[in-house]
Amino acid sequence: MIFSKIQLTRQNTLNVTYKTDDGDVIDFKGGNVVHKDLRQAIHALIPHLAVITEQREAQDRNLKQVQSDRITDDNINSVYKRLDVDCVNFSDDEGEASLSGLRILTTGGIVKLTTPSIRLTDEESYTYHNELAADLEAVKYEAKAYIEDKKWGIKQSEIAFESPFEGVEAQDVPEVPIEGEQKPKKRGRKSKAA
Repeated sequence: MIFSKIQLTRQNTLNVTYKTDDGDVIDFKGGNVVHKDLRQAIHALIPHLAVITEQREAQDRNLKQVQSDRITDDNINSVYKRLDVDCVNFSDDEGEASLSGLRILTTGGIVKLTTPSIRLTDEESYTYHNELAADLEAVKYEAKAYIEDKKWGIKQSEIAFESPFEGVEAQDVPEVPIEGEQKPKKRGRKSKAA
């Protein structure tokens, strides 16, 4: 499975485009909510988005320092409160990747962000390419589990009930009188006595 796009939708489901071993290109649109592991794997890409797009939270800080914002999540200017990643695009058979996401402004507005393509084997392309490659592997692993293993956030299952009335016809079921209720009198024709 070679991915070209992994996208988290607004409904918290997953859209994926990938190529099979046979060369077929599949557009997969998931209908189930993603598992929290996939959400966390995508969430781990936020510091990379901040560093690559040179956001102010990443100014004069290395990747480890930006990632440490997670520990002090009460900070209103935390990179995790201001930025979000919703899509990863791959090219060159997963040799390059770009992240897409958004930034919430202090005014409440939203700005869409997209990184340039990062070659995952080239330090000149991005200083933290090894860390990015590892975080992207986690996203790909979870996306594959969503597609193949049905690793969803909510898994609806069936409960098999045995019916106590199986093989019983409606006329065979005895009438149960309700307490305090009187039976209505039967109306009909009286038979004529001969």
